Amino acid sequence: MRKNSFLIIALALTVFVSACKKEQGENGIGDFDRSSSAVLEDTRDIPNATQTLPNVISANTTLTNDRVWIIDGPTFVNNNATLTVQAGTYIKGRKESADPSFLLIAKGSKLIARGTSANPIVFTSNQTAGNRAPGDWGGVVLLGNGRTNVANTTVIEGMESRYMTDLGLPTSIIQYGGATEADNSGALQFVRIEFAGDVISEGNELNGLTLGGVGSATELNNIEVSYGADDAFEFFGGSANAKYLVSYGNNDDDFDFDQGYQGSIQYAVSVKVPCLTYSSSPNGIESNNITNPIVVTDPNRFTRPVLSNFTILGQNTVGAGSFASSNGALFRVNSGYKVSNSIVAGFNTGANISTGNATDSFFGYSLIHGFTAATSGTPFTTITTSTAASANGFIRLVNPFNINVCSTTKPIPDFRYQTVPTNSPAATGANFTNISVTHPGGSLSAFDTTPTYRGAFGAASTTRWDDNWATYTPQTNPYL
Repeated sequence: MRKNSFLIIALALTVFVSACKKEQGENGIGDFDRSSSAVLEDTRDIPNATQTLPNVISANTTLTNDRVWIIDGPTFVNNNATLTVQAGTYIKGRKESADPSFLLIAKGSKLIARGTSANPIVFTSNQTAGNRAPGDWGGVVLLGNGRTNVANTTVIEGMESRYMTDLGLPTSIIQYGGATEADNSGALQFVRIEFAGDVISEGNELNGLTLGGVGSATELNNIEVSYGADDAFEFFGGSANAKYLVSYGNNDDDFDFDQGYQGSIQYAVSVKVPCLTYSSSPNGIESNNITNPIVVTDPNRFTRPVLSNFTILGQNTVGAGSFASSNGALFRVNSGYKVSNSIVAGFNTGANISTGNATDSFFGYSLIHGFTAATSGTPFTTITTSTAASANGFIRLVNPFNINVCSTTKPIPDFRYQTVPTNSPAATGANFTNISVTHPGGSLSAFDTTPTYRGAFGAASTTRWDDNWATYTPQTNPYL
């Protein structure tokens, strides 16, 4: 029986770090063990003590880093409560045979999860190393009062009514959207989400990080979603802005935009990992204007993400099965787009804008590769294209496809661009003119307009922004 299933429990934790396992760093937790910064393996010691979260959190609560916190089944933060997570904290979702374990932050409530580069916050599976799998638990859901183009009574996908009724909660707790463009659902910084997701039916799934009506006052920086059972990041409306995102080996889309999302994202990388199972159309970017339920309440609110310095990768050579219908970037259902200074490679079709909305849209100053077709639709501006048999033979990054889980060696991907023997075509060509605009999600003044390169990372000699906090070995990280 799930603990306290019918109680609304108010936690007021003021516990501070007291005793952690083995040797600890100055902050009370072990820093990343880096004999080489390129390994990107998390070998930190974690606490022996564990504590299970209640299924309903209705008062301000702090998760301290002196223990491992367990999410056991559907878990909701409501009543305008703030859930704060200390840097270096591990939260493990319990693998369930019936209802998934997930964390949902309802409208008006907040999740404040600020990790650091040396001590990121980790949401992961409760299974042991080597036994973790996509969909072990459900993931993190943030809901806000930001604007969308559907009714404010729309419920977030991936939910079943019993999740709420079993806990005595109203089904309205999973509604999202409102009229507050700068709504604040909290902050996620230096956070990893691993082995999450849940597919109830086609088009009704939980993702690694789901954002519904999340406003532009929400902070989203340095977040990695890996080995998910559906999308990595999905934005349903709202205007949240973000920087430094990583999607690694997720089952379906890496970045999914829906229901009138209008926000800005800079510096993001994604890659598909061979020997994992993928959906019927595993895209890098998928953008839709209005999907189910198709009830338009704001016909002038088009989905129109503003994206710069993305590196969207499939596989280095043509993939089998579902990769035959994959797109690196797919803008459809009349979705708008502003994409610049990016790299798209390793999918069947590179960038497909044939059914997008070209009005006030722009796609340019990018490298685009596809095994069958680099582009579909018009217009594109100042792009370089290829249909080469080797994706990296065209884009020439350092080692972006060193990711093969079929091998027993630990992957060490490197998404920076090559400078020897000759410069990568990504080394130059960036241009911010066509995306330096103001949109409903807030000004683009926060964009870094200094890079001359295209893609998420600079030259091979520069510091990686994914160093320390990200990991490309989530399956084998000990977490002990």
